[in-house]
Amino acid sequence: MNFGMALKATRKAVKLTQEQMSPLVQISRSTISKLERGEMSLQSDDLMRWLHVVTSRLQVQNTTPIEMGVVLVNGVDVVALTQTLTQFLGGFISFLF
Repeated sequence: MNFGMALKATRKAVKLTQEQMSPLVQISRSTISKLERGEMSLQSDDLMRWLHVVTSRLQVQNTTPIEMGVVLVNGVDVVALTQTLTQFLGGFISFLF
């Protein structure tokens, strides 16, 4: 998966269209499209805004946008990971009590 595809996957994971994401990250819809197709590079401040939106929408607790960026760059499926950990920890907590 290339970086553009990872951006698209994170946007779709939080159920946002390019039009909805645009004002949240202060990037035009056409630029988002080019970023997701790998035709442009994302600036660091734009990446931080993107990750902040994704992190807040996924409601991932105790995770900073920087940590989310590391996960994104390494190709981890954030949604699947969050769901798996929630199920595992929920079951583990139930087991303890």
